[in-house]
Amino acid sequence: MAKDPFKALKEAPYPLYVAERAYSFDLNQDVVDMIRADYGADIVAGKLAAAVKGKAKAEAAKAGGALFEELGKALMQRTIQLCEEYSDRTIEVVKEAVDRNGVQFLIFPHLPQRYLEVATLGTQKLLKVAITLNNVNALSYRVPQCDLYAEITEQCNADVAKQMLCKSYCCTALETVREAIDIDVVNDMVASTDKDGYCEFAMRRI
Repeated sequence: MAKDPFKALKEAPYPLYVAERAYSFDLNQDVVDMIRADYGADIVAGKLAAAVKGKAKAEAAKAGGALFEELGKALMQRTIQLCEEYSDRTIEVVKEAVDRNGVQFLIFPHLPQRYLEVATLGTQKLLKVAITLNNVNALSYRVPQCDLYAEITEQCNADVAKQMLCKSYCCTALETVREAIDIDVVNDMVASTDKDGYCEFAMRRI
C-alpha cells in the first residue's frame, strides 16, 4: 500500500483563523439612507425648482446646469467619503488585490461600480442598479425610470424636465469618480430619458 505523503499534515492541528473584527460583505444600507437624506430626488428637484423660478428659459437653463454641476460633485464626494468610512470586506479585497508589480488590478471597474451603485441607490427608488457592462475595459449602468426626472416634471414642469438639465448632475458625478480613481477613462451618456425612456452612462478605459 502506498504511503500517504499528506498523513502528517492531516494529523497536525489546524489553527482556525479568527478575524480581528466581524466581516461584512454586503453594502451598508445606512450609507444609502444617508445619501438619500441629502440627495433624494424630491430634495434635488426642489432645489432646481427654486433655482429656475421666475427665470427665462435660457437663464433658467444656465442656473439649472450650474446647480446640477455643483450637486453632482457634492453627491459623489459624499458617496466616496461614506464608502470609505463604512467599507465592507468585498471592496477591501478589491483594494488589496495586486499583481506581481504591486498594481491594484481590480480597481476598475469594481471600485467605481461600488461608488455609482451607492449614489444611484441613494437617489433613486431602486432595489438594485442595472449594470449593463462590466469588464476590464468598460463599465456601464442604466437608470430605467429616473425618479429625479419625474420629480422635476412634477415640481417644475415637463418642459424643464425635457431640457435634461439633470444630465450635468450625473455626468459631473461620473467625472468626480474618474478623478477619484485616477485611471484614464472617458465618460459618456449613451441614452437619455427624454429620448429613450431611460438613462444610461458608460466609463471606458483609454
